[in-house]
Amino acid sequence: MDTMAQAPLVAYTLALTLVPGPSSLLIAASGARFGVARCVPHLAGAWLGYELQLLAAAVGHGVPALNEPALHTAMQVACTAWLLWLGWRVLGVRSGARTPPPAPLAWSSAAVLQLANPRPWLSAAASAGLFLPPAAEVAEQGAFLLCAGGAGVTGLAAWAVAGAALQRWLGRPHVQQAMNRTMAAAMALTALWGLRGALPPA
Repeated sequence: MDTMAQAPLVAYTLALTLVPGPSSLLIAASGARFGVARCVPHLAGAWLGYELQLLAAAVGHGVPALNEPALHTAMQVACTAWLLWLGWRVLGVRSGARTPPPAPLAWSSAAVLQLANPRPWLSAAASAGLFLPPAAEVAEQGAFLLCAGGAGVTGLAAWAVAGAALQRWLGRPHVQQAMNRTMAAAMALTALWGLRGALPPA
């Protein structure tokens, strides 16, 4: 595999994953609350989901279905609703509720969340269109999956590390509560903003 030939793909994917969004804010909040080590299943699930999306884009199946407006809207609505629920549950913003302590997202839930989100489907299709030749051999497709998937999970891991770096300031309850509310609000705003673009104009 020509490492330098894959550098633009890696840089492109990192740029996409380092842009703030509801998924990246969710993993950052989990990193701040639980530490990077406990976020590994979340990262593994997101990586698996993105690899499946990249594979579908590489072989030319699955992604064209997103051109159907009804399907795209349904996926965006479902993903937004789930992200809002996760922001409410995982970040622990339910004051006064006697529930078990929240836990990081399991790998299976993270994979389903990734697959339900139209944004990475579209970015996978764009990556395949830009960096994968139409008649790519199996080795080229494998390098594409390895480099794009690796760069994607690296970007998410950076968000988890950034969140974990905030732990030293979260020792006091009122600071933790303020952090939870800020992250939950940011997740809600970014998720709803993405939904705004998917809904048909009034």
